[in-house]
Amino acid sequence: MTVQSRIEAVLSPLGIEVGFAATHLQSGANVAINPGILWPTASVFKVPVMVEVYRQAEAGRFGLSDRMPMPDEQRTVGSGVMQKLAPGLAPTIRDLVMLMTIISDNTATEMLLDLVGAEQVTATMHRLGLHDIHVVLNLPQLFAHVYHLPLSPLPDYAAMQEAMRTKPMDYDSLAFAMTAENTTASAADMAKLMALIVQHEAGSAAACTDMLAVLGAQQLRDRVPRYLPARATANKTGTFKGIRNDAGLMLRGPDDTIAFALFTFDRTPLPLDDYRLLAIRNTLVNDAMAETGQILWDSLGRGE
Repeated sequence: MTVQSRIEAVLSPLGIEVGFAATHLQSGANVAINPGILWPTASVFKVPVMVEVYRQAEAGRFGLSDRMPMPDEQRTVGSGVMQKLAPGLAPTIRDLVMLMTIISDNTATEMLLDLVGAEQVTATMHRLGLHDIHVVLNLPQLFAHVYHLPLSPLPDYAAMQEAMRTKPMDYDSLAFAMTAENTTASAADMAKLMALIVQHEAGSAAACTDMLAVLGAQQLRDRVPRYLPARATANKTGTFKGIRNDAGLMLRGPDDTIAFALFTFDRTPLPLDDYRLLAIRNTLVNDAMAETGQILWDSLGRGE
């Protein structure tokens, strides 16, 4: 069986929608499933945010060692720890990038996105030739759409927490739309962005080296990199109910690198309080993503 057919055999039985692209950078060997379709990125959009932070830092707008106090109004629900910490915290901008990336901290993300601007993130992606990466909605806007909350003014942190406890996510909302009006990307362009980082083409060599170090410190490795050596992968996951994504790099050795992006949309209805079904679907999809990672690691670009 080819690498393509083996991966399709892993993913097809799940009954989910898949966008996938992976390329062995040295040989050009590649596999793809719906690579050009736009997908809700969930937290994978934080990689383009990171690239823009480094671009603006190199332009002299701020320094990565500058400290940013955490405003109470930027506490953001969902993943991360900053929302639970005491007021007055003032991490460096690089610390915020690290938190945004390796534990997917949403409060750190909002602080950085407010600093650099979503429109600037998208513009930089397009300048890099990545016209299928769109950072349009920030995290509070995504949560407001998915829970049908007011957009102006946006609900405060307590109201968002209450919505998470009491409202189901709406798969028909803009937050799940596979269009450029949502924060979306194609698997092909997200994999290309990872390639640009490791090839030192997403910024200066120093910036790309540091971005790769941040991605390599990833704590969330239960999807594509699960079975792979810890120091040989650099990735960013993204999760929304029904959305389970992963994008990154496999560093098998000198001049032996795979760039990948795997986006999934599982439209299985998930009742608000059915945590068992959610856990079962998470396990099924995450296991398949891990198997996909193993196949890529073992075979892509190795003549199979």
